[in-house]
Amino acid sequence: MPNTQILAGPQVRLRPPVVEDAEALYARIASDPEVTRYLSWCPHSGVAETRRVITTLFNVGDEQTWLVEVDGQVAGLCARRRPQPYAVELGYCLAPQWWGRGLMSEAVSLMLADLRSDPTVYRVTAYCHADNAGSAGVLRRCGLSLEGRLARYAMFPNISDEPQDVLLFGKAVR
Repeated sequence: MPNTQILAGPQVRLRPPVVEDAEALYARIASDPEVTRYLSWCPHSGVAETRRVITTLFNVGDEQTWLVEVDGQVAGLCARRRPQPYAVELGYCLAPQWWGRGLMSEAVSLMLADLRSDPTVYRVTAYCHADNAGSAGVLRRCGLSLEGRLARYAMFPNISDEPQDVLLFGKAVR
């Protein structure tokens, strides 16, 4: 289902990505090995690949993706998907120039606040690579609790060709 929703906070604005965002997304997010290190996808090979992802993969099926804007600039991405009818899983990434400023915590908090109005959502989860302290901090600041370390749970192709350990965070929202 297409995402048309805009969420806004004091520092960030979340809006659906459009094809015109491809160059900025490629330059700041999709081509940066620092950003993609702990993601499930490899850096894009060019703007054309980013354009293709925007038009074919974002906001398809049960996933909603937002572009994170800071001062009108492309700063990151965040998404949520429904692995089960009653649960939502969150994911996100942010360009390094905006790390350490609480921006992704604000973006995730906006997604969580929006979910509270959905009576069909009972649980929210997110996981991050076990070594990704920054992401774990975002999830803790947003009120998710560490539920455990899952051994060899997810692929991070920019780290290894073998499954890696993750930290699983969760929260009941009703």
